[in-house]
Amino acid sequence: MKALTATALGLLLAVAAIARADGGIDEKAFRAEFKQAFPRATITAIDSSPADGLVEVEINGRDIVYASTDGKLIFTGDVIQMRDAGPVNLKEERYEKVRRDGLAGLDKSRMITYPAKGKEKTEIFAFTDITCGYCRKLHRHIEEYTEQGITVHYLAFPRGGLSSQAAEDMRHIWCDAKPTQALTAAKMDDKISKADLGDCADSVNLDYQMGLEFGVRGTPAIYTAEGQQLGGYVTPEQLQERLDL
Repeated sequence: MKALTATALGLLLAVAAIARADGGIDEKAFRAEFKQAFPRATITAIDSSPADGLVEVEINGRDIVYASTDGKLIFTGDVIQMRDAGPVNLKEERYEKVRRDGLAGLDKSRMITYPAKGKEKTEIFAFTDITCGYCRKLHRHIEEYTEQGITVHYLAFPRGGLSSQAAEDMRHIWCDAKPTQALTAAKMDDKISKADLGDCADSVNLDYQMGLEFGVRGTPAIYTAEGQQLGGYVTPEQLQERLDL
């Protein structure tokens, strides 16, 4: 996707015109032209779009671009649709559904969770990396978040990929007998757990892949159970306001 974006200069690019007689896009021809132009990118789905004249194109199973139905233009940035209720980011709207469905079927026992103190008002899901400065800054407020009635679920997202040292360290943390303490020790004191690895280590791999599907590009990345993106690093005051608590 990075190669595609760079080639497109972050905005749009022209390809050969591909149109059906009914005004729709000729998927077979479009896929062929696209593959020729971008051999490292694979179209994994082409779906209709809420916007007239555009189709949604999924690249490599996770990234989203939009193409005009005549096949002449590909938009690699955000597409905003003006609606009666206000502007809507089509890419974010699509990702919200993916996140909502993904989180609904997630086994929470494989996450590292800091439960709300007292009555739980809501829960959030945060993709994190132990080497991320803003992730550490966020974690310094963990007690404040939970005291606000917010349960914090952490999912692993090693920014360097699954073969990075951070990924390996996080596998040990996720397998620790006391994972919440192990995660705090790693973020606050650079102390890495030496716990034996088992099936629990697969959580890091699964979380990372899910993060890619959710559109995570950096950490921290925080979402509601409904898939709404709350931002990256947010203070307790900002989080409370965005959650309308």
